[in-house]
Amino acid sequence: MKKILSIMIAATLLFSTSTTALAKSDHAAKKNVKQVTQSVTKKESQKETKSETKSETKSETKSIKVKKQEFKIDGSPVIKYGYYKLPIRPITKGMGATVTFDKKTAILTVVKDTNTIVINFINKTVTVNGVEDTKSGIFTAKNSKKMTVLIKYIAKTLGVRVDVDDDEVVVEVPGLTAPTNVTVSPIGPNAIANTLNTTTLFMNASANITAGQATGGRAELYVGSKLVAVDSLISATDTAVTFTTSDDTPTNAELQNAVPAGGVVTVKLYNASNKQVVSTASNPTLTVDYVAPTLASVNSAVYSVSGSAIYLNVTQAGSKDDKVDVTKISLFDITLGKTYQLTNDANAGSTGIIQSEGQILIKLGWRDQLGLSGFGSSTVLSVAPGSLLMDAAGNSSPIWNTTQTVPVTVAK
Repeated sequence: MKKILSIMIAATLLFSTSTTALAKSDHAAKKNVKQVTQSVTKKESQKETKSETKSETKSETKSIKVKKQEFKIDGSPVIKYGYYKLPIRPITKGMGATVTFDKKTAILTVVKDTNTIVINFINKTVTVNGVEDTKSGIFTAKNSKKMTVLIKYIAKTLGVRVDVDDDEVVVEVPGLTAPTNVTVSPIGPNAIANTLNTTTLFMNASANITAGQATGGRAELYVGSKLVAVDSLISATDTAVTFTTSDDTPTNAELQNAVPAGGVVTVKLYNASNKQVVSTASNPTLTVDYVAPTLASVNSAVYSVSGSAIYLNVTQAGSKDDKVDVTKISLFDITLGKTYQLTNDANAGSTGIIQSEGQILIKLGWRDQLGLSGFGSSTVLSVAPGSLLMDAAGNSSPIWNTTQTVPVTVAK
């Protein structure tokens, strides 16, 4: 009677149809889909209410403990094929996966979140997310080890630990540790660390995670309270999550829409059960400045010999303390027939800053003081084509296409 009952239970578990899963892209394509989440609505990017903030704070922790479950093999329904035996409850209850088996084709399918394992016992093939795994070890195991190897392979692929013996299977769902080493990398012609400017085309970011803890989960990149990008493909072997705001044809306008303001950069990590932790240590602060310096014109100049300085009278200069590219400035003394271009060599050259909307101050280094020795009232100053100003974020003033030449008043 007991034998008949066991056969009936087993029969109900051997499903006659197989589940066809959409094949996932291979690991090499993974990085291309971790792109900016641009569908976040304005409402989502606005300040959260106090009650929402409190709720979110409670749900975020620094770590989540390991969870262990024990499953008796004798008490679990089993799928069998030859010497292979797969207790179902450790997979479904312990690992949170679904299991289907087609008796006619001898194909076993295990699905958890974004991971799909397909084992064909007749053809002796294993695929994970559509990619064949020729090193699974399932079909080279000894007959006495086939059950253990099968369970351990499934567990490893799903990011779960198991301990298997003759009587039971212990499933250890890993804990969840907060991401560490959060970094951002601005990409563009004039890239500055932890800074986005008018030349930045896109931004990459990454954070370290513990392998196997967030398998089938996701990671979210935040700048301040704004969700910027998502890594939605985390495998069991990943030790890092990566993000990008690039869509393969990135522009600064797209970046400004994705990251309109700066702030502290954090990473939220979710496991397959949607439990979350957030990075808390050494989160970088991102500076965002999309406003370029302005300068309408240079009108005249005063060269103070005793003060070792040149004062440029200008129109519509940008923010105070924006820097001047002094190498674009040269002086020509008509009487001497001599031209001298300013230098910016450390400890020897000159430096320039905006003092106000109408004045730029250039402090002459000792090398430039020597170079301008003897220049008098017949001197003119020229500004070469290009951008004369640059701010701390790396933004440049509009490009002048022609040389600007103005008279110089020499004050002894």
